[in-house]
Amino acid sequence: MARRPTVTSVQIAREAGVAQSTVSRVLNGGSVAPETRRRVLEVVAKYDFQPSQAARSLVGSRSGLIGVVIRDLTNPFYPVMVKAMERVLHEQGMRLTLVTDVMTAEEGLAQLRREGVDGVVFTSALQDEPLAHRTAGHGIPVVLVHRTLEDFPADQVEADNPTAGELAAEHLLGLGHRRIAMVCGLAGSSTAQQRGRGFRDRMRAADGAALTEIDGDYDYDTAYAAVRTLLAGPERPTALYCHNDVMAYAALNAAAAEGVDVPGELSVVGCDDVPLSAWERIDLTTVRQPLERIAQVGVELLLGRIEDPELPHRHEVLPVEFVGRSTTGPA
Repeated sequence: MARRPTVTSVQIAREAGVAQSTVSRVLNGGSVAPETRRRVLEVVAKYDFQPSQAARSLVGSRSGLIGVVIRDLTNPFYPVMVKAMERVLHEQGMRLTLVTDVMTAEEGLAQLRREGVDGVVFTSALQDEPLAHRTAGHGIPVVLVHRTLEDFPADQVEADNPTAGELAAEHLLGLGHRRIAMVCGLAGSSTAQQRGRGFRDRMRAADGAALTEIDGDYDYDTAYAAVRTLLAGPERPTALYCHNDVMAYAALNAAAAEGVDVPGELSVVGCDDVPLSAWERIDLTTVRQPLERIAQVGVELLLGRIEDPELPHRHEVLPVEFVGRSTTGPA
C-alpha cells in the first residue's frame, strides 16, 4: 500500500481556504464557525493529518501534556480516576502521561521535565512527598487530588474524609456494635488521618464502645494478615471499619479463612465505593467518594492554574455518601 503523502498545517489551511491559525483552533477545540470547522476537518480526514506535538510546543510554548502521578495501580480506585481525568483532557485536546511507583522521585521528575508537561496531578501524595515538592520547586503547576498536604502551595481537591469516618461509625454503632476495629490506611496520608479522626470522634461519643486499631497500609496483603491475626485473637471484634475498599476485600477474605461469618459474626465497612464493591459476590457496605468528580475538578483546577498562574490557591472538599449493602448486620 502506498504511503499517504505528508502534509503540513499550511497545506491543510490552503486547501480548506482558511488561515493556518484557524486550522490550529479547530485542532485544539477552539471557537470556529461550524461551516469553517467542517471544511477544515474534511481536509484533515482526507490526509489523515496528525499535528506534531513538538511543533505545537514550539508554536504555543506548551506541550498539551499533563503528568499524573499514581503510586498504586493495583488499587481499582485509581484507574477510575485516571479515566475521568483522561476524558476531561481529551475534550481539551490534551493528553496525559503516567508516573508510577516503579520510579524514584528523581526519575519521575526527570521524566516530567523531559516530556515538557504543562502541569502535574498528584493522586497519592504523602506528608513527606519529595516529588510533589520538587516538581513545584521547578515552577511546574501542580494540583493535589484525593490526598492533600498541609501548607503546600498548590490547588487541592478531596472528599469529605472526616465525615466518611463518622458515617461508618454511626452505621456500626446504630447496629449495636461496641467492639469495633479500624483497619487504618497508610501513615502520612491525609485520607487515613482524616477518616481515622472522624471515626474516633464518633466512637468517643458512644457509651461503652471499645476501638482497636490495626495497620493495613492501604495494601491488600498487609490488611489480610493483620485482620486474620485479629480475628484469631481472644477479643474478636464484631465489626470492622476499613479505610478503603481494597482492605475491606482483604478483611472479607480473612474472615472466610478464619471461619467467621459475614455479616452474622462480623460486619465490614469499607470506604471509596469503587465499582467492584457493588458486584453481587462482594456487595460491600461502604462510604462512597465521588471518584470521577474529584478527578474532573482536579484537572479543571490544574488547567485554570496553567492559564493563570497568579490565581489564589483553591481547596475543594466534595461530599461523601453512605452506601448500605450486605456486609453489615446487627451485633
